[in-house]
Amino acid sequence: MPDSGPRASRAEIVVLAALASWGLFPLVLLLVHASQLHAQFTGADGLIGADGVLGADQLQYLAWARDAATHGGLASDLFSFSAGGHVYLQPLFAITGWLYRLGVSLPVAYLLWKPVAIVALFLAAVAWARRFFDDRLPARAGVVVLCLFLYTPLTALYSWTQAGGSPFRFQLYLLGNELLAADKLWGYVPSALGLALVPASLLAIERALDRAGAAPRVSGRPQAHAALAPGRALAPAGHTPGRALAPAGRAPRRGALRPLMLAAGAALLASWLHPWQGITLILIFAGLAAVGRFRHWRALAVPAIGAALPLAYYYLLSHHDPAWRLAGHYEVIPRLSAPVLLAGFGPLALIAVLGIRRPNGVMIERALLLWIGACFVTYFVNDSFAPHALQGLSFPWAILAVRGWDRVRAAVRLGRVPGVALGTVAVGLLTIPGLAYDARKFVRTADSSVVQYYLPTSDADALAWIDQHAPAGGVLAPTPFAAIVPGQTGRAVWVGHGYWSRDYEVQARVADRLFGGRMSPRAARAFVASTGATILVSDCRHRANLSRRLDPLLRSVHQFGCARVYVLKAS
Repeated sequence: MPDSGPRASRAEIVVLAALASWGLFPLVLLLVHASQLHAQFTGADGLIGADGVLGADQLQYLAWARDAATHGGLASDLFSFSAGGHVYLQPLFAITGWLYRLGVSLPVAYLLWKPVAIVALFLAAVAWARRFFDDRLPARAGVVVLCLFLYTPLTALYSWTQAGGSPFRFQLYLLGNELLAADKLWGYVPSALGLALVPASLLAIERALDRAGAAPRVSGRPQAHAALAPGRALAPAGHTPGRALAPAGRAPRRGALRPLMLAAGAALLASWLHPWQGITLILIFAGLAAVGRFRHWRALAVPAIGAALPLAYYYLLSHHDPAWRLAGHYEVIPRLSAPVLLAGFGPLALIAVLGIRRPNGVMIERALLLWIGACFVTYFVNDSFAPHALQGLSFPWAILAVRGWDRVRAAVRLGRVPGVALGTVAVGLLTIPGLAYDARKFVRTADSSVVQYYLPTSDADALAWIDQHAPAGGVLAPTPFAAIVPGQTGRAVWVGHGYWSRDYEVQARVADRLFGGRMSPRAARAFVASTGATILVSDCRHRANLSRRLDPLLRSVHQFGCARVYVLKAS
């Protein structure tokens, strides 16, 4: 990052306003709809898939935050009755839980991170664009827009036309969603913050090496790019003419320590909030060391270690805690098929290849190309939710795309004004159709009164009673309503989340048969006794009265409008 950059341009302010509007759009829509339904907003504002599994992610975040609030910042899995312990420490959820303990509503405490993520993503995109294009305002604005709002062209086309088979179209949509950085503001704030910290770490390590006199550095001004030509000397940005640079092998000066620690801290937080970004960063730092013949490996090892620490922690969780071991065995989001990858990345590659240039020893130029390679290595090597590794590709791709357009414009000798106009049209085609499709999809989903978004008064009253008055113990509830229970009550549920509940599909079907009134009394009593639950709660979508079926097991029944709470006798 430059020591003293120019003020935000009007175009950048417009982009910030657009990003804020996009990030807040689901929240405003859901709150308005909840008011119309006279329902309580649950706090989930992510786009929900057809099976409801994706919608449970934000409810899992709320459950972790609530559990962390009462266990010193450490959370456990509340979506099963497993023997998992309070072992999960995550800074965002721990702080959210602390705010909840201070009296802030849990959904509000979590949603306070949304404006933080909006600003972080915007600043990351601006800093990244300025590093490469500096005072070239149109190019810089184009990079910022593409970093934040890139939507793969064929994803938008197939989504709008509904062409192709459903599996292909869904996978292509998933790829486009992973690449769209702004979409992480819809419910996935940890991912948005983790992504924003990647360019922060890369720019900080460049500054650290620059201040140590260890890395050639050029500014983003057009005339500075000429320094990449053979025979031209490279000088660090901000270097005073006539002042000698420190030798490459010399120990870092004191001025390099602060950006080095910033790079390490950003890498650590990025990895902690979104482990896929941590893996990508480690690969970038390793690549930088290898390409540089390990001349500055000690400095590069500092942020690499920062990124590795949370990964080691997650590794220990997945191998020693039953709940995390269970979740680690589910591959909910498998790798995308080869045709999908070709359709998604093919057009983008044709555009970006025109912007590739020799790094010529410039660290950030090397990192630009290594970022792309690291994302794909992470995608093919890591078996857990592989498409998440593609998040962040819009940042390096945006630089290459704008450079490629510059090259085309120069080749056809297009003037500045028509070049900017056509470039603006191209950026619009790469963003607006896909964004419009997602906005329409969210409007339709929000209008469907999906249970993960809204709690009718009766359901809210039933969960409030469990929170405040019910005896200790786990809860059995129908799906997808069960996903709301942990965050609202702090209680574990027998089944509720697609990959945190054991055999989710099987258990969900059995639970829904019970609450749908489709079990005989004997089968119902045997099933309820086998779960180990002490409380059953039936929401307004499941109106079957289970009192007679479960009578020998019941201590009391409490009715709240169309919702019921069944308290079981102590075994």
